[in-house]
Amino acid sequence: MNRSAPMFPAPSRHKIRHPRVHAKHGKHQRGGDPPKPQGHCQSLRKILSVTGRARLSETPRFQPLIFALYILLFSLPAHAEPTPELLPIWREVFARPDTSRLNAIPAPAGNKLTPAKVSLGKKLFFNKRLSGDNSRSCSTCHDPNRAFTDGRERAAARDGKTMLLNTPTLLNLAWAKRLFWDGRARALEDQANIPIEHPQEMNGSWPTIIARLNSDETVTAKFKQAFPDQPAPTPQTVAAALASYQRTLISPTTRFDRFIAGDQSALTKPEQAGFNLFVGKAGCIGCHSGWRFTDDRLHTVPVAGSTTSQQRTIKTPSLRGAPKSAPYMHNGALPTLEHVIRHYQFSIETRLNFSTGLIHPLRLSHTEEIALLAFLKSINSIN
Repeated sequence: MNRSAPMFPAPSRHKIRHPRVHAKHGKHQRGGDPPKPQGHCQSLRKILSVTGRARLSETPRFQPLIFALYILLFSLPAHAEPTPELLPIWREVFARPDTSRLNAIPAPAGNKLTPAKVSLGKKLFFNKRLSGDNSRSCSTCHDPNRAFTDGRERAAARDGKTMLLNTPTLLNLAWAKRLFWDGRARALEDQANIPIEHPQEMNGSWPTIIARLNSDETVTAKFKQAFPDQPAPTPQTVAAALASYQRTLISPTTRFDRFIAGDQSALTKPEQAGFNLFVGKAGCIGCHSGWRFTDDRLHTVPVAGSTTSQQRTIKTPSLRGAPKSAPYMHNGALPTLEHVIRHYQFSIETRLNFSTGLIHPLRLSHTEEIALLAFLKSINSIN
């Protein structure tokens, strides 16, 4: 790649007309006047009234409604800032839940959050005794200074050869419906055991781990406080403590959150224009929805960095913590958010095979690309 060339090339002279939805048949047509926002506002309100506060992605039977929402959004005209008619809806869709109290954080009935469990889980998270050779802890790949990622294209395998996947962030997983890139785990308690036992990650052996933990009086005292009914360390209580700590890893309130809460001045005009693209023309909300900016669903996407029409089905990653969690995609092939935008900007429709049709080439102008990037950064900007 020519590093001297601008990341976003100058806009083409060829004008690409934005598709709109035919009012009668629901088909894309080129040209013509875009639909009126007020009509879309009423349609969106009907969808939200059925699904309940826009939790569209949490129930499979709402998938047709997700597609209907996407079609409506994709046909909206591009405005410099969010239209007043739709702002109340977006404030419902992206509303941040109360995270100020421990009992407000979701947790399963069998592993309620307590300060003692969280404290133990944090100690175990940074404890190398959980690895086979005492060389790794959970924090080896999930660095708090990198939004609990590791800054690598792919996680470092113990043998230096095995191709692992990119390390995903641990932020806001208390609300997650699926874990890992392939969605194999549905609960943090199940997730915790997998990297501990994986031969190329921590390569831990539970009998050895339990013996090591029992040899430390400070650790055993914490287990007694956290699990008074089962005070001796076990694989199950280790996983429960780690899951409890991970549920408290929550991204901070940002300028975008203040904007959604009603502070119109929290975002700049370019950032607001980028938000309008995110929920409209670019259609990013089709997968990156809700306050965590993920639908937690599996989607088939073109593999970044591939020279062929290779595809892979992966879970939608959250955009929270994105500026600190580069590189991006499941294989770490895209080093910056600019590269991510260009990846979807130039995706070819004929090489995509999606069950819902949610992803499409962005076809953004040079100015729109810059605005979308500004918005993506605002999601994680505290000041």
